Amino acid sequence: MTIPKDDAENFPQGFSHSQYLKDVFLCSLIAFGGPEAHLGVFLNRLVEKKNYLTEKALLEWMALCSFLPGPTSTQVITAIGLEKGGRSLALLTLLIWTLPALCIMTFIALIPTWMDKNSFANGTAFLAPMATGFVGWAAWVLGRKVAIDQLSFALWGLGLTIAVFSTTPWAIPVTFFAGGGLSVLLSPKVNQLKSSLPGRFSIPWGILLLFIGLLCVGVISSLLSENSLWVTFERFFRFGCLVFGGGQVVVPLMQGELVDTNGLMTQSEFLAGFGLVQALPGPMFSFAAYAGGLSEQDSGINRQFLSAMIAGWAIFLPGTLLLFLIHPIWANLKQLPRAHLALKGMNAIAGGLVGGVFIKILFSVNWLGLDLVLLLVSLGLLISRKLPAPIIVLIVGLIYGAFV
Repeated sequence: MTIPKDDAENFPQGFSHSQYLKDVFLCSLIAFGGPEAHLGVFLNRLVEKKNYLTEKALLEWMALCSFLPGPTSTQVITAIGLEKGGRSLALLTLLIWTLPALCIMTFIALIPTWMDKNSFANGTAFLAPMATGFVGWAAWVLGRKVAIDQLSFALWGLGLTIAVFSTTPWAIPVTFFAGGGLSVLLSPKVNQLKSSLPGRFSIPWGILLLFIGLLCVGVISSLLSENSLWVTFERFFRFGCLVFGGGQVVVPLMQGELVDTNGLMTQSEFLAGFGLVQALPGPMFSFAAYAGGLSEQDSGINRQFLSAMIAGWAIFLPGTLLLFLIHPIWANLKQLPRAHLALKGMNAIAGGLVGGVFIKILFSVNWLGLDLVLLLVSLGLLISRKLPAPIIVLIVGLIYGAFV
């Protein structure tokens, strides 16, 4: 991506890496909500106040990162670092943007080890119904965005069915690829015409080989080694490869594999972590550190910490490597209409998966009267769209405290 000549004069002449990283750190402390809310923070801080890039360039990055699997807002701010200072600055940007939330979620995952598990469960019991409300709201919002015609609605239904009835962790990735392929094959041919031919691709082979190598090492090691930390790396690296559409979409993948299939944590523990991450600034993918740490809750605090760090960084690696890989060829690749059709189908599957998880949670939890109240309050506050997520967490927690 290049900066238009007429925008060049808008950029500050003396760009400071250290000042830019300070601004990234500030964004990591104030960016609540999902990718759309984070975009507003980036627009205010990095474009309007500091003029690191133009609004047009920021929106182009948003378009590119929405096309890729991975955490969209994290990829956007990493891409800004990539544009301003190359891969080294991009990696520092990723580190500073993700570190606060990852550290907090790791600390939360370790709390049950330090205190009585029943006390921790009772103190966070309000988070499960509240998080269910967040999942339900995400299912509604994503469903309205992605199910826009008969084909996308059918793919949405396919994703929902797989989330409700599937018992194997490989069903979801296979469904993602099937949704992309069906969208390409069944979309009206008129959408595939009148595209300019792409130019010659200049592929960064080193990045591609690193991506494939990490994926293969993770898979082979998880199969051959008895060390569960290898399994954690492979599992969360794979999650990072398969998530389109933001943090909510990672919920079906994690719940299916960590809760339903392998029983590494209870559904209440899983939902408590998902509820807590709503109240934190920064990327929602930091939830991976909590899930990774809790997966080793019976193996000692040192192993929990290692698992949390491995899971937290592993889930961000694929999206970052894919960003580095596709950045040089994006100008040509975005001209391919089939790429957009495949993404449309994958997004429809993702929306259906979130909807299916919401249904699965509703029918698998023994809801008490107060739980239903907290769930409905959460949904009502989300529907109103008048309060940010941290305030909703606080309100639901206060209501729970008043009755317990």
